Amino acid sequence: MRYSRNSHCISGEGGKEGSVSRATVKFAGRRIELTEELARVEPGRAQHRRSVKSPIRYETVYRFESEETGTRVTFHQDTEDVGNFFGKFTQPVVEKLYARDVRNNLEHAKQLLEEGDAIEG
Repeated sequence: MRYSRNSHCISGEGGKEGSVSRATVKFAGRRIELTEELARVEPGRAQHRRSVKSPIRYETVYRFESEETGTRVTFHQDTEDVGNFFGKFTQPVVEKLYARDVRNNLEHAKQLLEEGDAIEG
């Protein structure tokens, strides 16, 4: 199972506090349309996002910490009960699948960024 996401900014300036994005995500065989706001930006430290229009309400925080070898990215998400949305799945199963997919996507992003550094540097 793979989580995928396609999003674009619909108002405000992308990456700036108050900007709003529309996204389509696919998870557990379900396509989910959502709109989210970049609620708070701590430059170089964190981004806080929250659902504006979504079948599942959520808030996410991406934290960035400098390390000797690069940047550590920490992802945290608070979500309403998603078990009912997915029907046959229970909350713990959905949480486990989602956590695995987020980890895989972050690892993939890390790999792409590191390969870009190797090509440029």
